[in-house]
Amino acid sequence: MTGSDDDTDDGGEDSDGSAVVILHLDPDETVRSRLAAVIDESDDDVTYEGTGDVERARERLDEGDVDVLVVEPDAPTDVTDLVTDATVPVAIYTGLEPNHVDPAVSGAADTLVEKWTAEEGLDFVVEKLLGAVRTAAEPESRFTRAFDRVDPDTQSSSSYLVYEDGTVIWETATLEEIFDRRNVSVTLPETPNFYKQLSAALTHDPEAIRTIRGTDVPEEPTRFTVPTADSEACFRYSEHEFPETVGPLRLVVVEDVTWSARSDARYELLELLDRHVQDGISVVDANGRVQYHNESFADLLGYEEMVGEHTASFMADGELASGQRLIQRLRTTSQDSGVIDMTFETADGDERTLAVHFSVREDDDGYEGLVNVARDVTERRDHERTLERYRRLVESAGDPMYVVDDDCRIEICNEALASLFGRSREALDGARLAEFVPDEAVERTRAALDRARETGESVTCELQLQDADGEVRQFEATVAGLGDAEAAGSVGILHEVTERERREDELDLLKQVLTRVLRHDVRTGLTVVRGQAEVLAERTTGEERRMAETIVDRSEELVATAEKARAIERVIDSDEGRVTLDLRSVVNRSVANVSAAHSAAEYDVRITEQVPVHVHRAFPYAVENLIENAVTHCEDDASVTVSATADDGTVALRIDDDGPGISQEELDVLDEREETPLKHGTGVGLWLVSWVVERSGGELSFDTDGEGTTVTLRLDAGDAEDLA
Repeated sequence: MTGSDDDTDDGGEDSDGSAVVILHLDPDETVRSRLAAVIDESDDDVTYEGTGDVERARERLDEGDVDVLVVEPDAPTDVTDLVTDATVPVAIYTGLEPNHVDPAVSGAADTLVEKWTAEEGLDFVVEKLLGAVRTAAEPESRFTRAFDRVDPDTQSSSSYLVYEDGTVIWETATLEEIFDRRNVSVTLPETPNFYKQLSAALTHDPEAIRTIRGTDVPEEPTRFTVPTADSEACFRYSEHEFPETVGPLRLVVVEDVTWSARSDARYELLELLDRHVQDGISVVDANGRVQYHNESFADLLGYEEMVGEHTASFMADGELASGQRLIQRLRTTSQDSGVIDMTFETADGDERTLAVHFSVREDDDGYEGLVNVARDVTERRDHERTLERYRRLVESAGDPMYVVDDDCRIEICNEALASLFGRSREALDGARLAEFVPDEAVERTRAALDRARETGESVTCELQLQDADGEVRQFEATVAGLGDAEAAGSVGILHEVTERERREDELDLLKQVLTRVLRHDVRTGLTVVRGQAEVLAERTTGEERRMAETIVDRSEELVATAEKARAIERVIDSDEGRVTLDLRSVVNRSVANVSAAHSAAEYDVRITEQVPVHVHRAFPYAVENLIENAVTHCEDDASVTVSATADDGTVALRIDDDGPGISQEELDVLDEREETPLKHGTGVGLWLVSWVVERSGGELSFDTDGEGTTVTLRLDAGDAEDLA
């Protein structure tokens, strides 16, 4: 039945002294009305009183006939003192997330229930409120009722409620009865003292007697044996203390474990199972507070002790309501257990997803709480979320794309991949890549994935795949791991490069043809032209002679350009990396080679000591080209100076000449890095110099502002011990 709200009646007149009186403090009249209506329709003998005034609630508590206080902490007036001063069970019934409730309020409360938006959930709220009252009742009678339900005829163990002096106040079977089941050949003394009776059966085992008759409760179960008519029986003895509110009582359990004593390994497993099981086990009372948990459950969330804490203190926002809805559903159906994924907050503030198997505990009075078995599924949940993100990406991709698990089975693919292999997406789901991809391609993909996991970045490899029409096509496969662990699977995208590969093959063939033409036909033809022009120059005079000499000069320039082009080809094709060379030796050899063709020029080498530099193998060609370029642009009395300075791990090589300087047209070639119709052949040597310096990790600069040209190469200094 229901008392009136304080805006119409104080509700006290409805209390008949036998009903449970629920006092509900909530500023929202609608909430009070909803809860009052549900209680009014229930079969429970309950009196409901609602109020929105804190002082009125305090007055009712002082009158002493309220059994449970229900409070909404999200109220205009602070309720902390009211809750902490209350001498009756307190239930927090709130729309706030548990973590947003004042710790002083939640810590003083006996249970916490999130407000339901649906009427059908309110009967569960009432059940929890009544549970708070039952929890506060005298504990010994609750234990006695629970043990009364044990059928001693079907048990291999017996339980006893024993005072410290050995007086038994309740038992499921006497020691004599449990020993008789094993034909124990020991006569027990007629005494009401439980410990004396048991000690009489253990005269052959003094250590067991000392353990059992100790003043302290044994921390671990103790095993003892007693003789039987033909062998011996094995029992396990354990004691458990009750809360101080119960008094000096102990629960003693004597369990027949003869069946497992033959195997020490099985016995140890029985002893340690609870402490070493990987799944987290917990028992929660009707108010949502933890009564028991094993080490695994505490380890899952990073706590040492959780007994007495409300489960809401470990849950992420919104999860308490999810759990309550599942419990309500289980209690209104034939199911007594269910599984739900829930997010918890660890002691470090991180989030962890647990798959929690709920088993509802009920007694004659109704809902008693839960037994929970939890397993960490954080990685699975994260993997599912990752897959969902990739699913959207894969389905929107234009190129063939897929996600596979660690066994290379397809989990997600798009229509482009299905079309490539002429199959439906449904047919590819769960299929192994090896079913339609060559072994070589699978191995290449695995190797690329291994590199991707090592570097943490995506890796690209080239694959040859046969499409649905049997045509072999070229692809670049870019793969990446979905996580750090190998079991996380991977994602891949295929970009077709068949046309690009074909074009590159054609360009390579064209290069070979042009090289042969340049090396043989053009060079041979220029040699013939130059020879004929030299003959004409010798046999003619005047204007005709000058024309013949021009032909000779241009022929020689073209041959030199062809030689430089061939040199560039050789250098690029043999890109073997960097070595350490002596700069002084490189310069001296280059000067010797250039002076053989340009003996009229003056050469001043100002490098007197060994100078190791770390450069590309083709570096000597670059130095010789720069020195030759310096004298080529000068008149007959050209002067070239070569010097070097070392500073802080670098070496600067400087080449000065007094000629007219390098033309802007040639320098532009270095900036553009490509041939144009107007500039073909111009600055080929400088282009090669720039390429070599770049591959050497150095810098190249030109200064043409003054007289002549100054070329500076900044290079990495090398180690003399590494000289090639």
